[in-house]
Amino acid sequence: MEEHKQNLLTLGILACIYFVAGKLGLSLAFVHPSATAVWPPAGIALWAFLILGSDVWPAIFVSAFLVNLTTAGSVATSLGIATGNTLEGLVAAYLVNRFAGGRKAFDSAQDSCKFAVLAGMLSTTVSATCGVTSLSLGGFAPWTAYGAIWLTWWLGDAVGNLVVAPLLILWSFNARLRWNPARFLEVVALGVCLVLVGQIVFGGFLFPEAKSYPLEYLCIPPLTWAAFRFGQRETATAVLMMSGMAIWGTLHGFGPFITKSLNLSLLLLQAFMAILAVMGLVLAAAVVERKRAAERFALAVESAPNAMVMVDRRGRIALVNSQAIKMFGYSREELTGQSVEVLIPERFRGGHPKHRKEFSFHPGARPMGAGRDLFAVRRDGSEFPVEIGLNPIETEEGPLVISAIVDITERKRAEEQIRLLAVTDPLTGLANYRKLVDALDAEIRRSGRTDRPFAVLMLDLDGLKNINDRHGHLVGSRSLCRFADVLRVNCRDIDIAARYGGDEFVLILPESDARAARHVAGRIRKRLAQDSEKPQLSVSIGTAIYPQDGETIETLLAAADRALYQMKRRPSEGAPLLAPGGLRKDD
Repeated sequence: MEEHKQNLLTLGILACIYFVAGKLGLSLAFVHPSATAVWPPAGIALWAFLILGSDVWPAIFVSAFLVNLTTAGSVATSLGIATGNTLEGLVAAYLVNRFAGGRKAFDSAQDSCKFAVLAGMLSTTVSATCGVTSLSLGGFAPWTAYGAIWLTWWLGDAVGNLVVAPLLILWSFNARLRWNPARFLEVVALGVCLVLVGQIVFGGFLFPEAKSYPLEYLCIPPLTWAAFRFGQRETATAVLMMSGMAIWGTLHGFGPFITKSLNLSLLLLQAFMAILAVMGLVLAAAVVERKRAAERFALAVESAPNAMVMVDRRGRIALVNSQAIKMFGYSREELTGQSVEVLIPERFRGGHPKHRKEFSFHPGARPMGAGRDLFAVRRDGSEFPVEIGLNPIETEEGPLVISAIVDITERKRAEEQIRLLAVTDPLTGLANYRKLVDALDAEIRRSGRTDRPFAVLMLDLDGLKNINDRHGHLVGSRSLCRFADVLRVNCRDIDIAARYGGDEFVLILPESDARAARHVAGRIRKRLAQDSEKPQLSVSIGTAIYPQDGETIETLLAAADRALYQMKRRPSEGAPLLAPGGLRKDD
């Protein structure tokens, strides 16, 4: 019951609003009492059918009937006109719902254009045709004036649908205003500008010759201001204000639409209001679309799992997300507008074109698949490795580059660990056989270029088997590590110590001859002799010198191994203290 009463109240209020608007609209009926230059009820009906639904049609029909019955016309004629007005609203609502987004018709420029065509040009032919035909059949209008009356009627309904309906629809949703002092002042300034322009164009304040000037174009700047700085609702309101001032000025004989023919003046006025409304709706929708697209893009950038940096054509940072702020340690305000070089280590800026080019976020950079591994710098000056993926895009402002940045410090650390494991003996931490071979190959090629010798020492840890048997393999492994530490201490930075296998080790001594080799061997033996840790360690050493003892990896290692073998045998055979190519334990 309560719902039924509420529906009746809604229908009653709608009918009253429609009736009052209809009587006001017919006050501008100069061509015919029932054909007005502006018919606001058309917009009210379209709004009602789109927002309230088609069930409110009785209110539209009854009020349209009463408007025409109390103006000029019989019952039959008024019924025909009311039928046309109601059908026009229903047809317009159906077409807009079906093809132009319905209530959201003004969310896009494309749907706004569709709304203008469907509601402003197509559906209005229904009311104009039904209304003028009813007037002619009822004898209230001559058939000879059918075309002129029809055109005025059609344009009047079109203005109502294009000016009034969008205003009502837009203010029916999201009507909450967000005010602040600056915005309030700008609204006041816009309102003042609209009034001033309206008075200049339609107020008759200018000299008489100004009437021949196309002053109506002055209405475009404040309308553009409303579209770009505010939104669709404010733009629709500006269109209504400008249309109202245009109607007032034209009725009082002012403005650029005044001609000798009243009918032509009204047609020019109607065309102006329709064009102004369409331009405002489409422009505001295009601005909103652009803002929403920018917001969606910014949201996508912000929600990206990686650090994202967008750079414009001048190499300035235009947008960063929270991940980038966290990665680089800057605030959003500190990065926005800065040159992208603030993220590049100083040693690579300007003077290092290759790195700068590879690090470039600038337009023209080619897209990357896996990205490039480079170095970036944080706000505190610390450098870190990054992988950068560049994606150039084209925008209305010109080319931009979206950069996805990944901190690969941990990955680099893991890769380095893997690399070290591949060339390192897991027990002693010295180079393994693979690294030994690579180092010998590199040293042979280097010595071949410089014509300088180098030495290879083959070292065998004596008595390791006895240590394992008496103390266990754990002690034996510790002995190997102790000996590896001795080698590290007695090596230069350019020397390479490697575990050859088991209890055998190899030292590569670049730019060293036999005398230098004996000196190093002596240091090693002396260090072992001074070591008080048990079990006591001793070593046998054999040497080979490049190129006299061999010119290949195989021949050098074989020569050193033979020298080591000789040094192990000769003390028991009464051999001299120093054997060719080798060093005795007692040397």
